Amino acid sequence: MKKFWLVSAMAAALMLAACSDESSESAETEEETATEEAAEETEDTSAEESESEESAEPELYLVGDEVTAGDITLTVTDTGVAEQIDDTNRMFEINMTVTNNGEEEVSLSSEDFTLTDLSDEEKTAYGDPSEWTIAAGETAEGSLQYESASTTAFKLLGTIGEEEVEWRLPGITSLD
Repeated sequence: MKKFWLVSAMAAALMLAACSDESSESAETEEETATEEAAEETEDTSAEESESEESAEPELYLVGDEVTAGDITLTVTDTGVAEQIDDTNRMFEINMTVTNNGEEEVSLSSEDFTLTDLSDEEKTAYGDPSEWTIAAGETAEGSLQYESASTTAFKLLGTIGEEEVEWRLPGITSLD
């Protein structure tokens, strides 16, 4: 809204300057310069604010997106129901590939990941905890299993080193 008023004021000042006689040209030029400088400062501040807002929001990744965190590249390759546990719960499986782009061996475990539904209810890991050790320059495939009832979508949160990564995954419908 502030930009609208600032732009309107600038337009009005320019229109008045164009309509006045030429003898007051130097005064008008100084006014236009001051108005343009104020507009540029406002644009710079707005750009900085939008950049900080963007960095505050974590980027959401989808199935198939390559995500790089430190020396590791992760890709969730597939998700879906792998097993019916009981009348209401199913085992939801997330398959991924992990590539170590670094010079040293890297370890990841299922404890580095958390699955929640869109209301932030954490899902219980299913089965034994998994752990992957990936040598430098190598790629490994792994899967995570969670117990869940029907839900529209999931959020998979991963903590890789000091970075947090978030994926938005499809849910389980009652017909799965």
